[in-house]
Amino acid sequence: MEPLVYQHNFSLITVILPKSNAEDILQKSLPSSLHTDIIINARGTLYKEKWYQQFTPSVSPEQRVLEMLVPNHLKDTLMDHIAIACKLDENGIGAVYSIDCEKTFFLKQYDFNQSMSKIESENIPYKDNLFGIYCTAQRNTADEIATAAIRAGSVGPTVVFGQGRGIRDRLGLLRIAISPEKEMIRLVVDNYDTEPVFEAMIQEGRLDTPGMGFIYIIPIQKGIVNIPSTATAKNELASRHQMIKAIDEIQGGSAWRIQSEKGTKKQRKYLNELKRLTCVVERGQGDDLIQAAMNAGAPGASVTYGKESGGGQSRQGSSITVNRELEIIELIVSPDAVDTIVTEMLNTAKLNQITDLYFYTQPVPKALTYLG
Repeated sequence: MEPLVYQHNFSLITVILPKSNAEDILQKSLPSSLHTDIIINARGTLYKEKWYQQFTPSVSPEQRVLEMLVPNHLKDTLMDHIAIACKLDENGIGAVYSIDCEKTFFLKQYDFNQSMSKIESENIPYKDNLFGIYCTAQRNTADEIATAAIRAGSVGPTVVFGQGRGIRDRLGLLRIAISPEKEMIRLVVDNYDTEPVFEAMIQEGRLDTPGMGFIYIIPIQKGIVNIPSTATAKNELASRHQMIKAIDEIQGGSAWRIQSEKGTKKQRKYLNELKRLTCVVERGQGDDLIQAAMNAGAPGASVTYGKESGGGQSRQGSSITVNRELEIIELIVSPDAVDTIVTEMLNTAKLNQITDLYFYTQPVPKALTYLG
């Protein structure tokens, strides 16, 4: 195969909204087709602050996550349109944030020449110095891990269902007790809250023990995160996160939140300076690609499923459009392994006559899993 030719001017935009109005808002604020816009079903996490709320049913509001891989010349305008259409400056609505992609590779050529009118964005309260924390955990453990994150300073985590591939197969007899079905927890925090939240999630999920999961951090360029995290009655006083936000405004930032490093801290062996390699392909075509990646050195994969949010294909003899279902394959790998893994996956795609897939990489400065 010819040498890989990457593009270097793309970002991944993520939008998180309530299910009830997500698709209507996005249709009004986005171009008709971006080619790389994927809708993923998800649920939120609401922490019950009051003791009497523990006797009521749990609250996990349905959400929609939209991921869009876009060229940087569209990024800011797209985010502005979404932020204004979704009214993200209001508390408890949703989130939009962007992550820089270091390398991008398209097997098929897409047209990203959409034009979007620029809008007044000076009053949109974007923040920088943000980090995303992503955790792949065993099924039915996400609620406890998400609650631990909220207690440590995070706003409402989002949970996506998916599957884990690879690591389970290396656990011998222990694999019998490990389900391939996973819950993927994602959240965004200020840099001062990153370490406390990261450690709280590890502790609650026992992520440093065999087969329990994987957690990592990714830097975020900019974003607005106003996702609800507490179940509070409308006539009650402000929630804890509303009070923290108010103190941030008084203090002129979030530096006051930094927590002391004093006290005992469990010694753990962390993984540093890795890459998240993501491959997006039509659903049902990913198994051989994942096996090729593992043969090339990838330790495992996390897979989530979504559908194209626009530009569906028409059924023959019908006006009904069908949006393709997609697999989002995420691999956490060494920087030196990226090219080899991509090449092997592309060779497999060629053998299987797969003509439409794309890759992108992002930095992972810190990660943790059981190392044996």
